[in-house]
Amino acid sequence: MDFSGIIGQKRVVESLQRSLAENRVGHAYIFTGPAGMGKKTIARIYAGLLLCENPKHGSSCRKCTACLLDENGTNPDFHRITGDNSIGVDLIREMQEDVIIKPVYSKRKVYIIEDAGKMTEQAQNCLLKTLEEPPSYVVVILLADNYEMLLETIRSRAQRLNFTRYTSEEVIKAVTAKYGDNPELSRLAAEYSDGNIGKALELAGSSEFKQLREKVCELLAGALEGNAKILMDFSAFLEENRENIEIILEIIQLYFRDMLVAYETGNENMLINSDKKDMIINNARIYSSSRILSTIDTIWELKRALRQNANYQLVVDNLLIKLQEDNRW
Repeated sequence: MDFSGIIGQKRVVESLQRSLAENRVGHAYIFTGPAGMGKKTIARIYAGLLLCENPKHGSSCRKCTACLLDENGTNPDFHRITGDNSIGVDLIREMQEDVIIKPVYSKRKVYIIEDAGKMTEQAQNCLLKTLEEPPSYVVVILLADNYEMLLETIRSRAQRLNFTRYTSEEVIKAVTAKYGDNPELSRLAAEYSDGNIGKALELAGSSEFKQLREKVCELLAGALEGNAKILMDFSAFLEENRENIEIILEIIQLYFRDMLVAYETGNENMLINSDKKDMIINNARIYSSSRILSTIDTIWELKRALRQNANYQLVVDNLLIKLQEDNRW
């Protein structure tokens, strides 16, 4: 177990490797950044290296008892703490009861608290007692999508490592490594994932995404041409695909982005949905750039509204109204 297979997050990886090489491991870390940036994967690798009895050159030996148990998921010196909707104080109290027991097979005990931002205030205050006076062998790693969800008293007692969005090149590399050399698939997954490798891998391996994209582009092209029946079909389609509304909005937004590129530059090589270039160019011919930009802005607002738990039907109605607007030249 080592970091050799990790793509991106260079600064984070180098910091963790340096802590191991210099034997300057902190007692608490906060891995923070958007979901899908590799926080859990890197935390798990780091935990394995901390638990190994004979790590060499930044790699675990994979032979010691700690490593063998770790591979089987049965190492008593490693603990993963998580909850469904929240992490309550009882889970943290259980952790505290375990913390006072010395390691069995390793020099350290490692606790990874997933979705640490879901800890209740009471749970965070309880954890604070461990962070203030941790046993020398304890390492706590908190994974948080939103750093601000953690109390200041927690943040001040842990080292913060920021996970940033991946570049398109890094996402393409990850998709290619898992699914083979398929430039079109890798490129689309990269563009639709917004720098999120987890999302890109999920999309690339999803036949549902491919079918969804085909259907959305088909319905959208017809709706933009003013076909009333297709617009009604689009409405029914959105109702049937409530659980996919976020990716549907992403598909629509990138389609309009391509329309703007086609309208402004005419460069087909710059299109994300290059396989849909004929539909995109045809739609771009009958809409003004101001209409396209206005629709892109509206979709941004609808995506934000959804994240704030807006009414689904209201979002769909606003989208359909926007698509029907007669803002042609």
